[in-house]
Amino acid sequence: MIGGIILAAGSSRRFGDDKRKQSLDGARTVLEQTILNASEALDAVIVTLRADDQPFARALQERLDVPNGRWFCAPDSALGMAHSLAGAIGEVYEWEAAMVILGDMPFVKPRTLAALERTYRRHQSDRPIIMPAHKGKAGHPVLFDHTYFDEIAALSGDVGARSVVSAHKTSVMTVEVDDLGIFRDIDTPSDLA
Repeated sequence: MIGGIILAAGSSRRFGDDKRKQSLDGARTVLEQTILNASEALDAVIVTLRADDQPFARALQERLDVPNGRWFCAPDSALGMAHSLAGAIGEVYEWEAAMVILGDMPFVKPRTLAALERTYRRHQSDRPIIMPAHKGKAGHPVLFDHTYFDEIAALSGDVGARSVVSAHKTSVMTVEVDDLGIFRDIDTPSDLA
């Protein structure tokens, strides 16, 4: 199984409010759209939220029809993104590979996620790390073979899995996509425009 870990446990300090709950189009919020895109393209999705986000998790579950999704309130979320990711990876050790998806990137197209998954299937024996790219520039999300789960589970701090990618550059593959959403995250209110 190939699943997606959606990282949505940050504090939104730069945004000034909870950006996860900001409306994109009057119908869906930033995080809801990210979840729907991932659940459309992948076998399973785990949404990683803040330690105290149980009410928010219940609200998302009620609003979204995501039968392949589940919710994980990371107990160490206040310590940084890497702690949340490490906790989430511990919940999915049965997966063949995990795609790490940033919760504030709702513009990544489901077809891009599907392209990463197809590429992984073709090259699975190489134990790759796969990233989308547009005109040669790599973006998000990043797919990790199960081989790297132990390293991800040992992460700490607030930098995500960048160190794992750097340590295994020869295993990194890029997939050229026509999707500028791989670069577009929501950091400030002007990013919603």
